[in-house]
Amino acid sequence: MIKKAFVPLLVLTLFTSGTALAQSPQAALPSAGLTPESTFYFLDTFGESLREFFTFSPEGKARLQITFAAERIAEIKVVLETKGVTAKGLEVAQAKLQANLERANALLADQKADGNDISELAKELDDDFDGPKSALKEAFKAEKRALEAQEKELNAEIREARQAGDTALIDALVKELGEVKAQKELLEFKAEEQEEALEKEEERLEEELEDAEEAEDAIREAEKEKQELLDEAAKEGITIASESFKKFDQLLTQAKELLSRGNYQGAKQLAKQAKKSLDAVEESAEDLKDAREQEEEEISEANKKEMELLGKEQERLEEGSRKAKERN
Repeated sequence: MIKKAFVPLLVLTLFTSGTALAQSPQAALPSAGLTPESTFYFLDTFGESLREFFTFSPEGKARLQITFAAERIAEIKVVLETKGVTAKGLEVAQAKLQANLERANALLADQKADGNDISELAKELDDDFDGPKSALKEAFKAEKRALEAQEKELNAEIREARQAGDTALIDALVKELGEVKAQKELLEFKAEEQEEALEKEEERLEEELEDAEEAEDAIREAEKEKQELLDEAAKEGITIASESFKKFDQLLTQAKELLSRGNYQGAKQLAKQAKKSLDAVEESAEDLKDAREQEEEEISEANKKEMELLGKEQERLEEGSRKAKERN
């Protein structure tokens, strides 16, 4: 029975273990500590609940969930190494790992719904989980290699038992080999199931990043098109009044505000509307160009007529001068 005086000390140890992890960037995984196979595993869960309770910011809580997820992976690794793939604690750790990742994503979703920019936090969490995720894959691969080594060893022993004619030993070894093969199949199934679950949660994290990037791209594209329109007008010798871009500027300003608040879909939509508003500006520029060309054409035609009149007048004067000379 645990003495009451010991419980706070143990809880304090559990509460501060995550800090030690944060200060050791080289470690891909934290210490597993208590695993689901332990009778006292509930203390580990209780300690995590306390750590989250005393973490007040949503960003801090989300980071904690990734820390907890890394601890779950450490537990999975220990359980696989010590108890094997059939251990009940493996399912418990896997379920808790999934819950930690879902909780992290839920916290991000809440922040996004409140209009906060979560792109940097989502990227940070995604990057922080890369190491533990790789460690999890390696843990399953290591267990598979261990089972394959057992298979190889048992096959060798079966061959030796057959050469010796030991029927009883052959039966026992064949039975053991069947159990190892069954464990290997179960391991492959669990590894695939775990990978799919991780990919699903990672996709949710990456969606936040993709939304942010798409919104930023839409804003940059709208700004680029405006500049191209101004450059083309300048090349044609046309001046577009700044007032013509009033709607565009208003929409783009609103898009940037939504982007800063984490409303990526809204920002992307407004950026597209701003870009669309440039069509009217472009049409006005085309009208100015056509009007100028028509004016130039009219001036050219008028100049041509004037030149023709001047030419005729010159001819008339020359004709008059010639006749005057003839008379003289």
